[in-house]
Amino acid sequence: MHSDAAGDEKAHRPREDAVMTDYAPEHYAFRFPNAFVNHVWSARIPPRVGRRYEISTSGRCGGMAFASLDFFHFRMLVPPVTSSDFLSSVVPPDGHPLADYTYTRQLHSMLTKVGGLYDGVRYLRWSGQRTATILAKTAVEEQKVVASIDRGQPVVLGLIRATSRSLKAQGQNHQVVCYGYRFDASGHLEFYIYDPNEPVRASSNSPYEVILKKANDVAHSAFPYQEDRADRIDRWRGFFVAHYRPRSPDCPGLTSRSAQRGPAPDDLR
Repeated sequence: MHSDAAGDEKAHRPREDAVMTDYAPEHYAFRFPNAFVNHVWSARIPPRVGRRYEISTSGRCGGMAFASLDFFHFRMLVPPVTSSDFLSSVVPPDGHPLADYTYTRQLHSMLTKVGGLYDGVRYLRWSGQRTATILAKTAVEEQKVVASIDRGQPVVLGLIRATSRSLKAQGQNHQVVCYGYRFDASGHLEFYIYDPNEPVRASSNSPYEVILKKANDVAHSAFPYQEDRADRIDRWRGFFVAHYRPRSPDCPGLTSRSAQRGPAPDDLR
């Protein structure tokens, strides 16, 4: 453990009534934002002489969430890479070990693994459903989150914002890590999350705290959940627990050198 771990734990200390896992954003969350651009396809039509067309997508929230939990489960600190380490981008460029690893895990989270493919379909199905239906389903998912946190296991959440099943609309959905919960004064659940869009600030003395909870603004009833971030509030229709399986972090040249042993979870189920 780093020599400043005691300070990290103090900064991360939650409310006394919170139920937390051993996941700490200061140890396992990335220090750069989810600002990736994924170049999916590029070609000239007609070949060689025609105009070049490209298909690209934005973000690797699922890949970053999965990778973050991978480091947690294998008791390794996330490499201390920050946006200032790169000249032309705020994220690791393609070809960098972390960029390649998060891209692989992004595919696993929605497409190339059985659980991910199932979740990819769930995003489509949920996006086309009425908010009341999503709200009822999310109530069930909340209990799954609580049960997992009570076992000491953080989870990946699939957040729904899209109101259409179109593929284009799916970019509005999101993935985060949930590592704890608490109850507000009214008895409603509130969840501690790591949002890849909200990186850990290595130079900040303030604790990392992003909270997902029922919205307190009835004017946004179409989006019953809100996510309180450092300088903004995001709205969501609901969420589900994603299928996640740990994988040993594959970051050649980084994990062996900079991902030192972090606080060991009590049970790596």
